[in-house]
Amino acid sequence: MNELIEKLKVKDEWALKEVMKMYKGQIFNYLLLMLGNREQAEELTQDTFVRVYFKAGSLRTDNLKAWIYKIATNLALSEFRKKRIKNLFSLGDVNEINYSYDQKLGENIIIEEALSLLPEKYKVPLIMKEVDNFSFEEMSDILQKPVGTLKSLVFRGKEKMRSKLEVQLGGNNG
Repeated sequence: MNELIEKLKVKDEWALKEVMKMYKGQIFNYLLLMLGNREQAEELTQDTFVRVYFKAGSLRTDNLKAWIYKIATNLALSEFRKKRIKNLFSLGDVNEINYSYDQKLGENIIIEEALSLLPEKYKVPLIMKEVDNFSFEEMSDILQKPVGTLKSLVFRGKEKMRSKLEVQLGGNNG
């Protein structure tokens, strides 16, 4: 196994093919169970192994299987976030996030647009905290960032989101 990992780290195509033979079916079934959608599971399985290939050089564990599952899990979590945001905003239930907005037609679209404009470094922690209800400790484990940093990113993300919503909804401009 160590020889396979070493070859994978130097982007050996044979090693990638071997790893795919070993884990592709397992990862597909795992993602299919998580997502409940065959097409998405196939797409994310492919994305998982693309990431395995390009990130293998930074692999710091001998547990290849756990590392591959973590990549697949992170991709699935990303899909869940996308779905939850769409569902949340389509229901118009954004009071949980404490944004002030007018009751105008299209407010859900405006909120989605404002969220989509946030830089990734704010968007991911904000969604994880306010939509997925992860604790800061859980977020720290998943994102590999200190709790204090994540608290700051969520706070700044909320501020940026409020600012974008005010602009889009014609709120206070001065």
